[in-house]
Amino acid sequence: MYTAVNNYLENKVLNASPEELIIMLYDKAISSLKKVKPLLGKDSLEPEDIKIKAECFSKTVDIITYLKACLNHQKGKEIAKNLDEIYQILIEELLKAQITNDVKKVEDAIEILSNLKNAWEEVRKTLKAKQTNVP
Repeated sequence: MYTAVNNYLENKVLNASPEELIIMLYDKAISSLKKVKPLLGKDSLEPEDIKIKAECFSKTVDIITYLKACLNHQKGKEIAKNLDEIYQILIEELLKAQITNDVKKVEDAIEILSNLKNAWEEVRKTLKAKQTNVP
């Protein structure tokens, strides 16, 4: 079963458009934050919870850092500049949230990432529509 799932995911990534890859990254970042959110309200954490918390924050920050590094400032100009600023703020806020267990910061990050993901889904739809209309 594990191999079948890995093969499916590998195939999905290898055959995805750049926009679909970005959407997948947003999905993973959002799911990691949703996984860590209930742990932040606990008074004390079990060792396994501490490990999950660290991994989820780390994975999310890694994804955002990767997205930030992939920005093409020459081609993207103002959009790339704005995304760069958003990503930097998200990274800083998530690092604070990890230290302070601030659920609100995590909720805000989920909302921002969801909005960005939705915007990329619109880009993907627009590009697909243009491709189908090409003679």
